[in-house]
Amino acid sequence: MGSSGSPPVALRQWAPALLLIAGALGLFRDTAAAMVGIWLRSETFAHAFLVPPIVTWLVWRKRAALASLQPRAQPWVVLPAACVCLLWLLGEMAGARAVTQFALVALLVLSVPAVFGFAVARALAFALAFAFFAVPVGEFMVPVMIDWTADFTVAALRLSGVPVFREGAQFVIPSGSWSVVEACSGVRYLIASFMVGTLFAYLNFQSLRRRLAFITVSLLLPVLANWVRAYLIVMLGHLSGNRLAVGVDHILYGWIFFGVVVGLMFMVGARWAEPAPPPLPTPASAGAAPARASWSVGAAIVLLMAGTQAAYRFGLDVDENAVPELAFPAAPAGWVAESEPLSDWQPAFHNARRVGVAAYSAGPARVGV
Repeated sequence: MGSSGSPPVALRQWAPALLLIAGALGLFRDTAAAMVGIWLRSETFAHAFLVPPIVTWLVWRKRAALASLQPRAQPWVVLPAACVCLLWLLGEMAGARAVTQFALVALLVLSVPAVFGFAVARALAFALAFAFFAVPVGEFMVPVMIDWTADFTVAALRLSGVPVFREGAQFVIPSGSWSVVEACSGVRYLIASFMVGTLFAYLNFQSLRRRLAFITVSLLLPVLANWVRAYLIVMLGHLSGNRLAVGVDHILYGWIFFGVVVGLMFMVGARWAEPAPPPLPTPASAGAAPARASWSVGAAIVLLMAGTQAAYRFGLDVDENAVPELAFPAAPAGWVAESEPLSDWQPAFHNARRVGVAAYSAGPARVGV
């Protein structure tokens, strides 16, 4: 029977960490919302919705080991937290969403060693590292992987005796024209395979060598599989007179092919799985650590995050709704400013606050700005 006048020990130990997590998500709610928004609208990162529940489950799996550890707050973790807050500030000023989202996840990860200490953080090392799969990064690889896929597909078609005329990511064969677009680059397969392959390696292997080997395979195999998939789809369309593997069909065939490849990868990996070692005897707990230090460290980091937000919102005079003025230069001698733009082309700057166009002429010469 416990005393009714005091909260349970487990609640007292978790409360500072929950305060720190709630503070990070509340103070950096715009960053968190932007991250979830990318998960919602991008099929490439839809798998990130699985990351929070998987991390929660990985922590739950370690509950027996955690019960034998005594939490001990680490005040000096405030220093790396300050560096991460500075990284967030720089990323926000530069408009680099990936940097701010990485910083947010890093702050959530740092809350564990800050409040519970490094013994607990070591026990949860994989779960904490897995949390970074929630950051939607990787689309910068799309142009390169489009080129690689086109290179392989064209080379394989020529080896198969099919004449090909290629221009960039588009190519023409006797039965029709094809194009390697973003959905065919294989980035979606690569990121998804990397995440599930990393989780599979952690759960099924004990040696670091086997884990790294399987993770490497999970990175290389989807790239090679996507090349083969693209080639087979083009050949299937070519041999069927463009009745099969065209339109939405080839996306469906691609995911089926990817599922088969990943399934075979897991089957082969399961043959080399290493059984988990028997659990060590659980030593008696030394009792609850004083909660005052955990509360102090958690509160210090929350104040640090609040100061970072204040510096961005007020100290730097950032107005999210401000529309900048665009001042074009006056026409130089011999030139005349025109009211009509040179063309209707505009640069692809996403979420630009203002776009301005100007044109100048000097006789037959025209210049657009």
